[in-house]
Amino acid sequence: MKFKALFLATSAALALSACGGSSNDKPNTNKVQQTQSTTSKSEPAPVFSVAATISSGCSSATVPTVAEVVFHSASGQFISSVTTGADGKFAQTLPENTHHVSLISKNADNEPKRTQLFTLLDVRNTDYGIVEFNRQLTCECPRKNIDLSPLSASQPDYYINGFIGDEVSLRNPDPDKAYLCTESKHAILHISNEDYSDVRGGLFNLEGEGPFVLTDDAFSSQGVKVNIAALPFSNENYPRSRVFLSSFDDKEELSTQFALGENPRNKFIFPDLATTSYAHNSVTEHTVLPGFDMYTSSATINTIADDGQPASTEPLLYNSAFQNAFEQFAQSMAEQNNGNLFDYDFSGVDPRVNMVAITLLWEDTVNGNVRWEVMSKPKAAIPDFEFGGSVNTNITTVEGVEINLDVAALNFSGEFDALRQEYQKGSAGNIYTDTSLLKGAAVYSFEIEESE
Repeated sequence: MKFKALFLATSAALALSACGGSSNDKPNTNKVQQTQSTTSKSEPAPVFSVAATISSGCSSATVPTVAEVVFHSASGQFISSVTTGADGKFAQTLPENTHHVSLISKNADNEPKRTQLFTLLDVRNTDYGIVEFNRQLTCECPRKNIDLSPLSASQPDYYINGFIGDEVSLRNPDPDKAYLCTESKHAILHISNEDYSDVRGGLFNLEGEGPFVLTDDAFSSQGVKVNIAALPFSNENYPRSRVFLSSFDDKEELSTQFALGENPRNKFIFPDLATTSYAHNSVTEHTVLPGFDMYTSSATINTIADDGQPASTEPLLYNSAFQNAFEQFAQSMAEQNNGNLFDYDFSGVDPRVNMVAITLLWEDTVNGNVRWEVMSKPKAAIPDFEFGGSVNTNITTVEGVEINLDVAALNFSGEFDALRQEYQKGSAGNIYTDTSLLKGAAVYSFEIEESE
């Protein structure tokens, strides 16, 4: 049995939802110029090559992992399979009639049963870079406690920002809130008084054991207020808009700040402490379907200038063109006579759209928790793949079904294979510092999951 028949209930709910939804054809900001691909137009390499890595979920560090490599025909039929080396690397000429390749990773025997698949469409004999899997272990963050006592004594009417969650008042601060949870070796923290007439930041070294002590003289960098109101969803039309600010140097993330609709406090950046800052602005809506919940989100990533002004990024909106494309996507999954798992064309949604990512998640008694990722061009047909003996498809029921669909306009203007490799490179590390794909990017996401 192929997987398509296992998602009848989900596809029926999707087809129903596709006929409704809101329509908004009015963009409200200017488009951002895309960067050109730096990939040179050279002859393709003589072999197909790829490297598989895995992260623990507790750390951004990855290690090589052994993965099965499955070769598929144009219609998704199983051709053959091989295994990567112990270093996770694989390189050979593609077998005859190969059009698609899937990499499959399974957890160790002493871990909860988990199967992860990553499918590359329309492959050729060239290098496909790194495919990262996630062991998805439950673990605690690397916590760094901070002693606020001296700072609280000298500035009791101030606030400190940069911890997990919201800012902390320095008047009788809660010690349980005074900590950082980050792998970075450095972090930006800042203090401010009630009327923001004094806003100062500092860059702190987090290395070493035990808590570190903060004093007022450690904060010497003047803050620049971010113009949150200039972001596309930060107006009265989007009362539940969310803003996430992030600052980086050339090597690591230095700070994160959340600005929710009910949060009255202003946000600041520190250009002399961080080389780049972003504002991730999004709005989410919830729709109840028969047996399922659907969450839709439109997000933009806006580079913040040193004067605090965000660059204008036009969001992807669920207009009539988007509704028609999503309807085609949903109905293709519901059509059992269609040999493809999905058929879709999101190229007419917005000329900037250059990638579609689909993630299917479910649980069954044979394969455990399954995660299957596919990235494609805006217009594609995803076959109902066969995996031979690499993945057991002799199942009749699945639980915990979830479908994630991301329609993305990334900052890239080259061939799709080059975009995919650049995206995979970013996913395998810090996407903000390893790639410029997200500068001025816009993404519209659908998340459909079974109701509890």
